[in-house]
Amino acid sequence: MFSMVGFMVSVVIMVLAISPWGEALLMLGLMSALMVMSGGDYHAFCSSSGFEVDMMSYSLILLSAWVTLMALLGSAREIDNSGSFLSVCLILLFFLVLSFSALNYLFFYISFEASLIPVFVLILGWGYQPERIQAGLYMLFYTILASLPLLLSLVWLGTKVGSGFMAKGMIELPMSGILVVSFIFAFLVKFPMYVVHLWLPKAHLEAPVAGSMLLAGVMLKLGGYGLARVMPLMGMFSPVWVSGLAALSLWGGAAVGIICMRQIDMKSLVAYSSVVHMSGCIVGLLSMSEVGYKGAIIMMVGHGLCSSGLFYMSYLVYLRTSSRSMLVSKGLLNLLPSMSLWWFMLAAANMSAPPTIALLGELNLIISILSFSKVSGVLLAAISFMSGAYSVYLFSLSQHGEFLYSKKGYHSGSVVEFVTVVMHWVPLNLLILSSIF
Repeated sequence: MFSMVGFMVSVVIMVLAISPWGEALLMLGLMSALMVMSGGDYHAFCSSSGFEVDMMSYSLILLSAWVTLMALLGSAREIDNSGSFLSVCLILLFFLVLSFSALNYLFFYISFEASLIPVFVLILGWGYQPERIQAGLYMLFYTILASLPLLLSLVWLGTKVGSGFMAKGMIELPMSGILVVSFIFAFLVKFPMYVVHLWLPKAHLEAPVAGSMLLAGVMLKLGGYGLARVMPLMGMFSPVWVSGLAALSLWGGAAVGIICMRQIDMKSLVAYSSVVHMSGCIVGLLSMSEVGYKGAIIMMVGHGLCSSGLFYMSYLVYLRTSSRSMLVSKGLLNLLPSMSLWWFMLAAANMSAPPTIALLGELNLIISILSFSKVSGVLLAAISFMSGAYSVYLFSLSQHGEFLYSKKGYHSGSVVEFVTVVMHWVPLNLLILSSIF
């Protein structure tokens, strides 16, 4: 596993040191290598020294390395101005790999919380607005305070079971309602679930493009991964709690979909859309079915690639128009016709259009949720409709209309920009052929 991490780090350093055409060739080679690896035996990376990699953690480790590479490739200006930017991103990747491969609950908790520090540094060090300090502190304290009950619960688990290893998680424990909530609340905040999602738009709006790509592409998946790891402990989980959390998550997804239709900031719309997509993953994991488990994994990988690409596209618009508002940055089809193609491709992927893996994940989630509760079909229909509606709204309002001239000149895009966008879209549409899913 660590050899794989070393390979990823070395590729990042090589990519940043060579010309754009070399970047394109290396990215294509790396993508091919990841495709081959994803069709192999992921158990080859397992270790007996406190680390283990299964299908879910293997998929998320590859996603972490890929999105980090895309974030670095799309942040060449920040890297040129400061070498510490590269160091912070690689430290974040290191903690993410530790989190996704940890076999001990307490070690997972430490890595889980340590990954917040590099994101906090990215927001404060390379954010755009003075409000970044408030947004960074809001994110940090919101997530850490929600995680303190989890720490106490893990200590209690160690005293009851005698070991904090995830392999012992199938032991049935006398779980009270308060203890169950303390186990899963930290992960629901990180996901984030509706009601505890308020930190996410603030963090996205003030973060640099690499921070937004990493936050949406990987950091939100820590919540889903942690929830999947603690669900085996919930053998005595009350159906009342499950039904209540599932109903709140689905209602929240439909409500946030309506909120997305009222946004005029591209980045804000993409940030809120993450809550809509993750609401289905939460219910799929709470259903405790194999179909829901696999659907959540596939949806998290698909959303990580799609949302990261959309954040990068909104960053490219901001570079050219100095605004993320769709009332100002509109009519882009006339100014950036080549980029409009990739806007359409990623907007279609955001609504789970075929042949993206997001469609496969959404179908699995719909099957698991309907088998869990037939009544939830109405909310699922509302969420699916709103996902398509705000994706069309984002594309049509930004690409069509009468454009506004500014003092800056426009160019359709550089090689590095197109490589970064293509490397988001290609795995999103070809991973459906991989045997890992």
